[in-house]
Amino acid sequence: MATFQLLGLKCWETTDGFGADQVRIIFGFDDLMFFDNDMGEGDEWELVESRQFLASEKVWVKEADSGRGDDEIGMFLVTSENRGEHVITLSGDGSHYDLHYRIGP
Repeated sequence: MATFQLLGLKCWETTDGFGADQVRIIFGFDDLMFFDNDMGEGDEWELVESRQFLASEKVWVKEADSGRGDDEIGMFLVTSENRGEHVITLSGDGSHYDLHYRIGP
């Protein structure tokens, strides 16, 4: 068993559209909501959410206020073998976000 821990999210550029993005971070195939908040360009959130997992799991970052359904900012897989701290850049729908996370025991 491993732990996926969110550490931070930085918005460099919002998605195509007007104003802030309503960003949702969803973990795993059970759609566990980690984060649901507005983010504008330059906003940065420190996060302390964590979840246990056994196999590889998907992490989705979506923009939920577009009126076109949830636009995908990015999606990636986490595995227990990829331990340590990581930063992933997500750029769906014209955006630029950096998500900082850790995989641990």
